[in-house]
Amino acid sequence: MTKGVLLFCFDTAQVPYHKILERCVVLIKKNLQLDITVVTNFDTYKKLKPLGFINYKFIEPELGNRKNGQEWRNVDRHMAYELSPYDVTLVMDIDYFPFTDNLRQFLDTDYDFLISKHAYDLTNRNSFDQRRWSMIDMVWATVFIFRKGKKAKRIFDMVKYVKQYYHYFNDMYRIYGKNFRNDYAFAIALEQANGFMTYDILPIQLPTLPPDCKIIKFTDNGVAWQYDDQINYTKHQDVHVLNKEVAHV
Repeated sequence: MTKGVLLFCFDTAQVPYHKILERCVVLIKKNLQLDITVVTNFDTYKKLKPLGFINYKFIEPELGNRKNGQEWRNVDRHMAYELSPYDVTLVMDIDYFPFTDNLRQFLDTDYDFLISKHAYDLTNRNSFDQRRWSMIDMVWATVFIFRKGKKAKRIFDMVKYVKQYYHYFNDMYRIYGKNFRNDYAFAIALEQANGFMTYDILPIQLPTLPPDCKIIKFTDNGVAWQYDDQINYTKHQDVHVLNKEVAHV
């Protein structure tokens, strides 16, 4: 049975996402030791430095939302089932940095689909309490794992359906933000595909640094960040970094 990591990476006019990808790939190879497939376009690919053996799949990304006046190309995750060459796939945001091997254990279970419902704010401000912004519990499509088969295929088919009619579901679930968001698309699809019953989730909270945290140092073992007038450091812990300026550290 084949296992691997699927990553999506597309540069925009504002953010050189390929630089974030380069850091993520190094950590995957070091700590997760899994095969890697990167979904990208040729314009992004030609900027990458040599990363060793990587499987690339080229697509033209769908133009996504605009966030704070900037391009945001992150709406192709519904294609992960078809794009993955693996039997069991770990899908990760490229700004989720695996400084440990913690995620690898979840590829060895019998679950067909696992995703996290919770993110942990490393600044202890509880910034990610999303339940108040909708009538449905949001999931974090930052990290999820699926095993190819009928159940996972049904979930992805439902994600595509939700994406097609997202404005309808957005109103139905009274989601505050109107732009398409993978996190809500997967949450809605999981609820619909599971007959409004509970579904399997990753038993972890994703350690996350909010966008107002400036990354000031990045090493093989962790990151140092600044918030207000304080500097903190986390070591040997996976971290989801929301401030895209990490590309320039």
